[in-house]
Amino acid sequence: MTQTETPVVWQRVPQGWIELAAFANDDIAERWWQAYLAPAIGSVDSDTIALMTRAFASAREAVRDTPYAVAGIFPYLVDEPTVFFIGTAILPAPEDARTARTVSGLTGLVRFTDDPRTEPFIALDGRAGSATLGIAVLEDGTSVAAVTGEVPLAVSPATSTAEATPAGTVFVVALSLDPNRLDELVPCAALALDSTRLLSADEMPAPYPPEDRLVATDAED
Repeated sequence: MTQTETPVVWQRVPQGWIELAAFANDDIAERWWQAYLAPAIGSVDSDTIALMTRAFASAREAVRDTPYAVAGIFPYLVDEPTVFFIGTAILPAPEDARTARTVSGLTGLVRFTDDPRTEPFIALDGRAGSATLGIAVLEDGTSVAAVTGEVPLAVSPATSTAEATPAGTVFVVALSLDPNRLDELVPCAALALDSTRLLSADEMPAPYPPEDRLVATDAED
């Protein structure tokens, strides 16, 4: 990869994911949305399709001016259905003055109540990070389950040369509209933190999770 090429942010996302931020322009977002809706055409009435399309456009507007590289929502349909939101920002190296402003803006999206807990974790490849978990209040007063976390950015071998983007940090904000679903939200936030990495423009992602981390292998069968 040359110095002028922009690396690509890659992340494993949950099933049913509706991406809001990671589009080069509105035309690409519209084509993606139409492809997402295609399986429902004929089985969902036109008024519902129109309502969903307006909601998609509104949600995209809500994240348009945020620093998220990847941001989306997905339905969590176990027991009482709810909706999860996960936003991921790639922060520059800590010595960059923009970092403090970016983190301040992201963490300001949620205000934890009295008893959040902060826990360290180790990513599958050995990177050490931390996450804060608890009940939070949004700017409009809505109570949500929330996770904020950070871990050093994983960079693929193809982008880890001296010409590559400087080291940075993956910062994730995860929210559940149901404040009682924190335990279910945590693995989704962990997936975003652990899987996010930079790839060169023409690079395919490696298997995730890594093959040597799978519980069962062919040799053990």
